[in-house]
Amino acid sequence: GNQYRTTDASGIAVFCSDLEPSKRIDRIYEMERSEGGRADGYLAVLRVAASFLTGESSTSSNGGGGVGGGRGGSSTRLSTILKQTFTHALSPIQPMPTMENVESWSYKNAGIIAQQYTLASTAHGLSTCMMEGYDARRVKEILRIPDRYGVPLMVATGYDYDTMEGGKEVVHADLDEDGRSAEGDDDDDGVGPTERTPRLEMNELFFGDTFGEPLDFLLDDSPFEKEVVA
Repeated sequence: GNQYRTTDASGIAVFCSDLEPSKRIDRIYEMERSEGGRADGYLAVLRVAASFLTGESSTSSNGGGGVGGGRGGSSTRLSTILKQTFTHALSPIQPMPTMENVESWSYKNAGIIAQQYTLASTAHGLSTCMMEGYDARRVKEILRIPDRYGVPLMVATGYDYDTMEGGKEVVHADLDEDGRSAEGDDDDDGVGPTERTPRLEMNELFFGDTFGEPLDFLLDDSPFEKEVVA
């Protein structure tokens, strides 16, 4: 589990999500203006658009409480509800962005960055494992992370056992059709054969043009497909 990965990995990358992103807007505005790569129209609406799309109340950056402080929490929730109602009402008339609360927005963007981190790590010969299900309060306490930030996920990073001197391969490799190790019996060290953890069928997870419509290259005789087609 996560406890084993935390103690065994070469390093742990902890990804934080800013739950009060409006506090950075002024700095981002100045950076964009100094760079000179944005049109004046973009800069003119940057502050308002950022506050609108992140699901954060426009007053949270000035009220001192924000999401973590309590004073801005109810204001932020009310602001999100109002914006969701507004965009939902206009959606039949014209396309509108989906409004999310600031935590969902921030966690999603942190996840995108974490994905890029795992891809870059793999490109450099490292192995990674994304983790959740940990005590975020203790993580923030140990690492002295301010209340303003959430901890949506951590990524254990290191080298595969089979690439380490004297190590034993534990990755999902050399498995037969049943997901069991092709090597068969237990080794002398008492470690049993590697088994693949259960997986849902691909056509239960990936769809074609509409939800529930199977992709052409996943067509088979699985029960799930028959149920959806029927």
